Amino acid sequence: MKRKVKRFFLKDNGSVSIYAIMIILPIFLLNALLIDTLRILSAERQIDSAMETALRSTMSQFSSDLAGVGLFAYDGNDAGGDFTTYMNDQFYSGSELSGTQNLVRPSITSATASFDNSRNLVDYDVFRHQVIESMKYQAPVQMGKDLFELLTGNDISVEDVEEAEDLVENYEEILDLMKKRNAEIDESIKQLNPYNKLINEDIKNRVIGNPVSSDNEKIPKGIKTFNQLVFYLDRYQELKEKEADGEEELSSSEEKEIDNYIAGINAEIYKSVIDIEIYHNDIPTHLVGSGGEFTNPKSGSAKDYNDQINELMDGSDLLSELEKFTLTDDFFKDILDGTDAIYEKVRIDKSLGDNPNLSDPGQYSIGQLFALFYIAIDSNNKTAAEIIIQSIETKLNNLKENQVKKIEDQMQKYDDLKKALENVDTQAEEEKADESFGSLWAELNKYNDIKNQISSDNQLYAELDNIIAEYDGVTGTVGDTEEPSRLQFIKDAFDRFKEFVVFMQGFPTSVRNELYINEYIMANYGSKEPYEIGASESYAFATKKAQYITYGYNVAGMNYFMFLKDIALILFVGNLISQGIQGGFAGPLGFFKALAGAIITTADQLEDLTEKPYKMDWNPFKMFGGTGVPMNMPMFLRIIMAMKSTSEPYNNEKMRRVQAVVTKETGVNLNDKPSYIEGNVQGKLKLWFIPQLAEVLPGNVEGNYYIFEKRKVYSY
Repeated sequence: MKRKVKRFFLKDNGSVSIYAIMIILPIFLLNALLIDTLRILSAERQIDSAMETALRSTMSQFSSDLAGVGLFAYDGNDAGGDFTTYMNDQFYSGSELSGTQNLVRPSITSATASFDNSRNLVDYDVFRHQVIESMKYQAPVQMGKDLFELLTGNDISVEDVEEAEDLVENYEEILDLMKKRNAEIDESIKQLNPYNKLINEDIKNRVIGNPVSSDNEKIPKGIKTFNQLVFYLDRYQELKEKEADGEEELSSSEEKEIDNYIAGINAEIYKSVIDIEIYHNDIPTHLVGSGGEFTNPKSGSAKDYNDQINELMDGSDLLSELEKFTLTDDFFKDILDGTDAIYEKVRIDKSLGDNPNLSDPGQYSIGQLFALFYIAIDSNNKTAAEIIIQSIETKLNNLKENQVKKIEDQMQKYDDLKKALENVDTQAEEEKADESFGSLWAELNKYNDIKNQISSDNQLYAELDNIIAEYDGVTGTVGDTEEPSRLQFIKDAFDRFKEFVVFMQGFPTSVRNELYINEYIMANYGSKEPYEIGASESYAFATKKAQYITYGYNVAGMNYFMFLKDIALILFVGNLISQGIQGGFAGPLGFFKALAGAIITTADQLEDLTEKPYKMDWNPFKMFGGTGVPMNMPMFLRIIMAMKSTSEPYNNEKMRRVQAVVTKETGVNLNDKPSYIEGNVQGKLKLWFIPQLAEVLPGNVEGNYYIFEKRKVYSY
């Protein structure tokens, strides 16, 4: 056996050695590649670690002014030079590491750093990120459990608020429309009363007159009624015949009698009495509007207002108490149709035609019969004149029993309705609501009395606007302090309260990040005492920076005024809902009582908030299972800020105002202070073995060196 082995190694002419070399060489090459690969990986880790350290060290030169308000931005002079120095100091060319030995020993050929100026603190995302990071532990503590209990401890929904809003606004709007409707109807009644009186009294008394019974047959002065003309017609004919015979001259008294009768005929009394044209034209103007129709009334007419009332009332059980104060279409139809029919019967401009028929007066209207009567008198036809008078009276009675009665019935219904609507108790409660609202607004409007005392803040707001403009933001607006109508106040109040409820339903996840930003505003700028409505310091920018950031008005004091107004709006609706109005009101009296009560309570609560110790207990959702919580002005500001923070455009505008205040307070222009740096390093490592083997690895090989090209970013 020993001989066989020896022969295998010594007698095959070296072939086995070749085989051994063929096996050992790949192993050697693999080991060489493995060793250089490990050296490359180690060098790469060293460079990565050195870059991160160098970037952090470079960015450690942050602005202390910004750091004071929780923001960070570079404030050094030579970031590129500092980065290069920090990189070199971590490798073996640096003075501190010179002479040391290491199996890797990469070298740095270049190290540069630069800022991305598009990602400075003016950038929304960068600013928002820094603020959220700084507040993610502090914000929940600042907000406290009271806010969470208020926003989560109830079952109210937007639908509940909208139902209450519809009820209150519809009540207010309907009652306002009823007043406007009634004012127009009252104007039409001023025309309807003489219109009806004409048929009921004037034609009978002033045109036809009472029957004449007198023993004195002489024609007196001043006769003019139809009955007078008929009674003295015989005497007139007698005198005219005597005059015509010429056998005997008329005495002066007889001539005077003839003159008296002729004067009575010429008076045509009906023309001065029948001024129906004026009334007929004015009545529709107020009921349906000038040029309007029953089916298409003009805007601002009584029928238009009534249609709006019926539309608001349609299908609402909660408004059923108001039905007794509504008017049906029959009211307008009966009056318009009745006045038209009367006008056609009485108008005096209708012609009798070429051959008036004295024997058939029934075919003529009352207005035509007036003229026909004088024809009968001129014809000395006393019988025809008497029949005409009877026909006029018959037609007048017919109008009284039909058209006039319908008109008067509707007028009586309206009068009863109006008296019920305007009863003493209801008027007293409405006056109380008006006075309460006026007092509340007068208290808020004290701002106008003291705004000139803080006018120096206007220059400050102008500077903030300039900063916002430089940061490409939306500058402030002036604002409006004009007193709204009671209905507009109610609409504004429910709009604001619905924002509150919408915010609550998504709380806290939907606006979590914005809540943190809001808490940053409160922590660094906040809302400070005093809060007295009549104190000028309460409106100053120095004490109400957070209100400026929230509202963005650029007029001295306006932001605190709007803050107070929003509180009043929210309190008002909470107080109104707390009265259990979901079941409706007990008519106008109940509505005005609820309204006055809510306004008075709101004024009292506002006084508690704006007078020391500036706090109150609040439970706006008592009817929905809510619990009361202690409230103060900062808490209300938190709520209002959060309500507004559901809109991205608003949030961006708010962010710009925060940035402007930061710049104003610190003197640091955020455009000049970057927070995002990029480092680029090129290094190399000398390979120990065959360089061509390293070419199979990612990266570049130049000569005997493996080349590193690294990029790393860092932001605060």
